[in-house]
Amino acid sequence: MIIIKGPNGDTKSKIVDAAYQVLAEQGYDKSSMKEIAKQAGISQGLINYYFPSKEDLMFEIFHLESSRYIEEMNKISEIPMNESFLRNALEVPKNMVNEYPDWHRLRFELFAIGLRSDAGRMEIQKSLEAGRQQVLKTMNMLPIRETINKKALASIINVTIDGLALEQMADPNFDIDAAYHTFAELLETYLSTKK
Repeated sequence: MIIIKGPNGDTKSKIVDAAYQVLAEQGYDKSSMKEIAKQAGISQGLINYYFPSKEDLMFEIFHLESSRYIEEMNKISEIPMNESFLRNALEVPKNMVNEYPDWHRLRFELFAIGLRSDAGRMEIQKSLEAGRQQVLKTMNMLPIRETINKKALASIINVTIDGLALEQMADPNFDIDAAYHTFAELLETYLSTKK
């Protein structure tokens, strides 16, 4: 494979960075390869060399951002194991909504694409599975009753985190602190070993 370098580094990275900006600002449907090329300072043909379609480019961005997201979520393993663990652990995804709003916008764009495309549906499945595995990793740190279906609970936690992120982005008056506080209380009650 030929590696083409731009004046500021790897051309593929420039394309991905430019696409990230354009897609986050305009959304998938309103963005164009032409606009991404303009933002990257390269020809549209060069983008097509690396990414045959806008969908392929979107998936590349999503893979990179998902890796960064998992790195952030790994911070949960550094939280001291005490009675506040769940509340402190839930602070990580809660804070990520404000720290990485573009990632969440792109994630929800991917959800919309996935409803119209088999390739997109596969990407959503991979993303949800990665999130579920991350939650399971955290759950395995906790003393949880054997009767709890960890996989099902991990799915519920994962989609609840996504749902709270969506609500925060859609409603500027949404009280995310109260929602996460209540979510933590629900989990603490459900996971209580006193049952």
